[in-house]
Amino acid sequence: MKVSWEWLLDPVTSAKFFEVYYERKPLWVERQDPTRFDNLLSLDAIDRFLATTSPCYPDVFLVDATRALSSEDYTCADDGDGSLDLPRMYDLFRGGATISIRRMHERHPALAALCRALESVFSAHFQTNVYLSPPNAQGFGTHFDSHDVFVLQISGSKTWSLYDTLIELPLHEQRFEKGKHIPGPVTQQLTIRAGDLLYCPRGLFHSAHSTDEPSLHVTLGLMGKTWADVLAEAVSAASLAHPALRANLPVGFANPGFDMKGASDTFRSLLESFVRCVQVGPMLERFATDFTTSRRPDFRGLLQDQTITLDSKVSPRSHLIYRLEHDADHVTLLFGASAITFPIAVRSALEFALTAPSFKVRDLPGLDDSGKRVLVQRLVREGLLGVEK
Repeated sequence: MKVSWEWLLDPVTSAKFFEVYYERKPLWVERQDPTRFDNLLSLDAIDRFLATTSPCYPDVFLVDATRALSSEDYTCADDGDGSLDLPRMYDLFRGGATISIRRMHERHPALAALCRALESVFSAHFQTNVYLSPPNAQGFGTHFDSHDVFVLQISGSKTWSLYDTLIELPLHEQRFEKGKHIPGPVTQQLTIRAGDLLYCPRGLFHSAHSTDEPSLHVTLGLMGKTWADVLAEAVSAASLAHPALRANLPVGFANPGFDMKGASDTFRSLLESFVRCVQVGPMLERFATDFTTSRRPDFRGLLQDQTITLDSKVSPRSHLIYRLEHDADHVTLLFGASAITFPIAVRSALEFALTAPSFKVRDLPGLDDSGKRVLVQRLVREGLLGVEK
């Protein structure tokens, strides 16, 4: 199964999603196709993961909206490392608790591929949480998230209640606080079945109850950068560059009778100077580099023989995340934690290799036969190109 952003949204188009729904309102894609996500995850895969890989708390934890659960209720008390006591955990599950698994994309290739697909579209990190609920259960109480989520119903069904938005586009620091953030009345109620997708923008109050059958769903969390992050970075950079921003506050500003108007005028002048001098381009470039170098490439298959000839047919790995930076003499390829610098003469061949749908090594432009083989061999060994069989 080849996953993609378009596959996830279908039949909704990407253009419609970003124009109508993104960061604005929820989207329910009802498909009437219970097998839609069969190759992405399954109850059997969760069963094998829990039973054979020795997962620990807090990567696996239990939640139940009707009662408080402690990790001591389902971990082994004698080892202290969070090892799960599966019989006790399953008893709690049968009694209404939801099993929650964090970062399943780091252990399950299909979810990792889906995260990479979305990261290549959004230029933002994605993470997965998996929730397995028994029938007629609610894991979390009504709350909102400080990040956008895409809910993929794998099996069973859940009824979602959607409310209003108290904080529009909350920042990470504006997390839900029980007792402080109170939802209004339900604005929409829908039952998500296997194969369906639900998008919830951050800040939207919601709750979910499983129906008369067990429910397995995945949430894809979008951990994006905001303009507030850019602004904070810009202020930090400007403060390092301009002494006026590093000056102390006026002497006696806390005393009664202090001239606030003068301080306000000074601050306004500093803001105007900041707006004139700030350069957003370098900051976005730095954010882009940080994002690119934090994404781990797909290294599967590198243990196999990767002998390259001029007739070898190769293609870029799916959803590559990389950057090319160049000066007059060199071009540098950034991907994952790696950076490879080539002579500038390799630039056209490198761009071709990373963007062509597929090609024979001999078709690379701008290099002699030896150079073509060497370049492709390096890109294959780094996990950027795959050899077609």
